[in-house]
Amino acid sequence: MLMIPGPTEIDERVIRAMARQMIDHRSDEFRALMKSVVEKSRKIFEANSSDIYILTASGTGGVEAAASNLTQPGDKVLILSAGLFAERMAEAFAAYGANVVKHPLENGQGPNPVAVKKLLETHPDTAIVGFPFNETSTGIISRDVKEIGRICREHGALLVVDAVTAVGGVRVPVDEYNIDVCVAGTQKCLATPPGLALVTVSKRAWEKIEQKKLRPPYFDLVKYRHFMERWETPFTPAVTLFWAFDEALNIIFEYGYERWLARHAAGAAGLYAGLRTYGLEFYAGPGFESPIVAAMHIPPGLTDTAIRETMKKKYGILISGGLAHYKGKMFRIANIGLITRDKVVNTIFALGKTLKSLGMDVDVSAAVENTERELDRNWPS
Repeated sequence: MLMIPGPTEIDERVIRAMARQMIDHRSDEFRALMKSVVEKSRKIFEANSSDIYILTASGTGGVEAAASNLTQPGDKVLILSAGLFAERMAEAFAAYGANVVKHPLENGQGPNPVAVKKLLETHPDTAIVGFPFNETSTGIISRDVKEIGRICREHGALLVVDAVTAVGGVRVPVDEYNIDVCVAGTQKCLATPPGLALVTVSKRAWEKIEQKKLRPPYFDLVKYRHFMERWETPFTPAVTLFWAFDEALNIIFEYGYERWLARHAAGAAGLYAGLRTYGLEFYAGPGFESPIVAAMHIPPGLTDTAIRETMKKKYGILISGGLAHYKGKMFRIANIGLITRDKVVNTIFALGKTLKSLGMDVDVSAAVENTERELDRNWPS
């Protein structure tokens, strides 16, 4: 059982959707498929005025598409960093000539509107502000994206948001939040195999993109816009993944998108109730705990390898360790995609048994009971 922050498990219907013969990606059949996927994605992003493009690339590729299309050499780009994926965003902008100003967020905090306003007053020539909506590496979610979007608009800066693990798990209404470019991935809360990146582009973002004379050959969004006039892509797309994504979106809307979001919220409530019962310490500060992935400090005397290997070998449950400089310092459990009550309860049970077998004094029954209580209270009907 995958309880890692992507890729997620996928429905049997999604698997079957991919098991078919190839079609011509310049055919009416593919154009209908593209139109279907884009129109459903528009509902996910609540995008009325922003354009949506689907790239055959990872989420990181989507972030690079944003950086490579928006950046003019010397542009000042403010990156708000609560972890590794903000650092990757900074690297992408720097690679295309941006003057990147990194602002580290401390004490497990997400971006703060007051701090963002002060930073923009200190750096009035800022062209772009960027950060992850949900920082997967540290389990920190941004709670004030709408207000930050308003502040960026007020100061004339574009807002770029990496929402790869947020879209499908929480609301990400790009127009309402004044997000100029938003990037998502299919392999997280949207419960689709990895390989597609979703990129939304606002009218303000287009104004900047169109000023750029030298755009990337593969990620040229102007080229994508031209081909999308006939529901095509400039280059050969991963057709099987489009079928998979279309079917995954069908499943989400059949279940009900609001219920899908509520299920993630309920799963998070249950998961955190159990984790807190074990006395685990989170990387995220109070109020910034991600409902998508919980990141915990390793209890004294234990190692992430021992915890993860025991979970895998004894209980068949895969959880994640830390990434990059967080490696060996944390372990992470995801609440993502096809989450169920049983998955959450079984994970809390297995984790408790694992911690107990490794020498921690924990009350497994109490943790399971607290988890089930929160699931009963919050699970959508």
